[in-house]
Amino acid sequence: MLPDELPIELDESKAANDTEKTPFPFIRASELTVSPVTTHWLIRGILEHGSLNLLFGEPEAGKSLFVLDWAFCVTSGIDWHEHRTASADVVIIAGEGFQGMSKRLKALESKYNLKASERLFISKRPADMIDPDNVEWVADTVMNLSPNTGLVIIDTLHRNMSGDENSSSDIAAFISNIDIYLKPLGCAVLIVHHSGHGQKDRSRGSSSIRAAMDGEFSAIKNDCGITLSCCKSKDFEAFKPLQFALTAVPLDWLDDDGEPLTSVYLEHLGEAKQSTKKRKLSARDDAILTSLNGALTLHGVEPTPEIKAKFAGFDSLVGRTQKIVNIDHWREQAFKAIVVDCENDDKKPDALKKAFKRCRDKLFNDGFTVEYGDYAWRIF
Repeated sequence: MLPDELPIELDESKAANDTEKTPFPFIRASELTVSPVTTHWLIRGILEHGSLNLLFGEPEAGKSLFVLDWAFCVTSGIDWHEHRTASADVVIIAGEGFQGMSKRLKALESKYNLKASERLFISKRPADMIDPDNVEWVADTVMNLSPNTGLVIIDTLHRNMSGDENSSSDIAAFISNIDIYLKPLGCAVLIVHHSGHGQKDRSRGSSSIRAAMDGEFSAIKNDCGITLSCCKSKDFEAFKPLQFALTAVPLDWLDDDGEPLTSVYLEHLGEAKQSTKKRKLSARDDAILTSLNGALTLHGVEPTPEIKAKFAGFDSLVGRTQKIVNIDHWREQAFKAIVVDCENDDKKPDALKKAFKRCRDKLFNDGFTVEYGDYAWRIF
């Protein structure tokens, strides 16, 4: 073989290899509009099949309660508060709260009057979602457990990663491993995360977390309980914020002392009301509002069944008792705090009544207090 023939042979070999390559995939735009695009919902209006989602919230805002409730309904094939579900298996990669998981499931059994489904699988340990080998191990196990897994829940992001949630490169590795190993299972993925430090309305850590999500949701504690909101909906219309209360339920289990155990579930209260910004109070208004605190301390009583039925929030937070007080007792305390200028002492009682009435109306209209019948109470 002559030396000048060698390049010709190499070129022929290269050409042969090039013909074996699979073309990079493209599709014509006209083909994309031939058939209507159908959204396949796992939970209608909330979670889509195959999507990547995030639910964030501060501690004790019910994050894990929401995802466990969703998992319970999906695996049981029942609606979640009028949101239709597609029956599927669910896997929860649990990084915290193992001891409370069984009690929360028992509470959900009481809420829905159903036994927890055998299609719901919960891990006994967290997984490092930054380590590709670890994520592949999880994916292989999930596939062997159930080839029909519709949802994988990672609770929480922090407990299931060895890296730094503020690092865009670590988050990129986290998301990449989900794309490579979990998404091919055909399931939706839901990540539970904490809210930002001092910022209830955004998730903690790198901004690349939110950028990668198809859907993002927040759970925020408020005066009436917990509000669930959709903060990002890439390909669907966001649902209106929903209000929930934590409802305690006794379990048919006893502790070591023979006392009945209790747990909680989320009770749906309907659409959340828009919060109105409260105006700054004057010194007199603040003094009269403070006098309501004194009246509640001295004369506060449990709300009547009628008031509890008409107004939410009294049973929304476990361990907290919201009392009401007769308006006459409030007036009595308020008169001690009101200063009026009257030249004639005979006119002072009327001046006190008018000042109290004006302030009472302002506090009610600005959302600081609630009144019903002869009773009043504070909104915190």
